Amino acid sequence: MDALLREQLYQKVIEGERTEIAAIIEAALAAGEAPLPLIADILNPALREAGEKFDQGTFYLPELIMSAEAMQAAMDVLQPILEARKEQVRVSGRVVIATVQGDIHDIGKNIVCSLLRANGFEVLDLGKNVPAADIVAQAESFKADVIGLSALLSTTLPYCRDTIRLLEEKGIREKYLVFIGGGAATSEYAHSIGAEYGGPHAEAGVANILKTLRKG
Repeated sequence: MDALLREQLYQKVIEGERTEIAAIIEAALAAGEAPLPLIADILNPALREAGEKFDQGTFYLPELIMSAEAMQAAMDVLQPILEARKEQVRVSGRVVIATVQGDIHDIGKNIVCSLLRANGFEVLDLGKNVPAADIVAQAESFKADVIGLSALLSTTLPYCRDTIRLLEEKGIREKYLVFIGGGAATSEYAHSIGAEYGGPHAEAGVANILKTLRKG
């Protein structure tokens, strides 16, 4: 594949430019590029770089969201091709993620979903204002490895604790890693309720999920 096309595709994700993504991908495929290498070698690293820039303070939230949307635009083109060829992206693990009951903020959660997918995770996003019972039921059905709980408001943090308690009551707590995130989430609170990780930064959360699963 032409190195120029690779660079253009990478930069479009970094810059959050969706309008030309489809045309660049189609040109790349016409030049002989396969879908999986496009995802693994170009799209995923570009979105990871955007996440790193956000954590370093050189990207602001709107820029990170635009990068995630550009990545999704690329996947909208590539996913039907992968399905037609019966090809699959390497799966790092399975994550069920939700904004907990009482909280309707989901920008941070959506960014985490994009970063997880960029790192090879299969993600089931349950949306916002999701009760603990629904989160646990979906985690069981999805055969998840990780449960991600988002809480922007301090008043909704107890619902993270309720999810863990429900897992314990059902005798299935050991099946899952539980990560909490959002503006109200702290490492101290996460540890106090028995979660494996807590913090407000998307990139750090995803990095810790990867690190913890690799240790396992």
